[in-house]
Amino acid sequence: MKIGIFDSGIGGLTVFKEISKKLPSFELSYLGDTARLPYGIKSKKTVDKYSERNVRFLRSLGCQIIVVACNTASSYSTSLLKRKFNLPIFDVLSSGVLASSKSGAKRIGIIGTASTIESKTYENNIRRIDKSIKTIAKACPIFVPMIEQGLLKKNYSKLIIQDNLAVFKGNAIEALILGCTHYPLMKEAIQDYLGPNVILIDSAQEISKSLYSYLKLKHPNEFSKTKKRRRIFVTDKSAYFNSVTKKIFRNLDYKIKLIDIK
Repeated sequence: MKIGIFDSGIGGLTVFKEISKKLPSFELSYLGDTARLPYGIKSKKTVDKYSERNVRFLRSLGCQIIVVACNTASSYSTSLLKRKFNLPIFDVLSSGVLASSKSGAKRIGIIGTASTIESKTYENNIRRIDKSIKTIAKACPIFVPMIEQGLLKKNYSKLIIQDNLAVFKGNAIEALILGCTHYPLMKEAIQDYLGPNVILIDSAQEISKSLYSYLKLKHPNEFSKTKKRRRIFVTDKSAYFNSVTKKIFRNLDYKIKLIDIK
């Protein structure tokens, strides 16, 4: 069975990695729409168009399950994709909400792109589960380009993190949802600033668990000891994408292929 995963850039590789570990006997194809990143500053209409095109490409590879590994696309386009395509679709936003409800935290911070935060999808879904949970949301649009351009090791990156996350220290949050799949790549820096007592919620781990449970129930015969291939497709190549991919997947046999989809 083939699983397709897409994001606007390198962030979704954190989801790809978790699913790779959890489901080695399933063929995985990852599409990073790097030519059009970031999705977080685009309109809903544009993100819908990109997301639909991404799914059509993954379906052309024979993918039978789709994972939306982009929070902006999850908040804007998941409903559309489920209407347009007759196949199981998993999204990171729903997984993040589920993980936050399991954390036991009553004061939860949320960071994400401008589009994700403006949609209020996290807050609305958390409120449906537990109205007593207080949420504080903050758009951090600078984080994605900072990660994509490899600037996390620069001295000024700490100042940028402090400036963006200071509101959460002031409100004494117990957990923080990393509402963009890029953010786990700066997890250590965020934890250092907020301190060890704040739970960082990474939807990549939760979505891999949900996918595993679904497949065990629906397709138990697909599990085996045979490791299936992993493929990575991008719409624009960069040296930084290659270097980050190598760091994330040191022991994974994969190939990166440049494609043009319209």
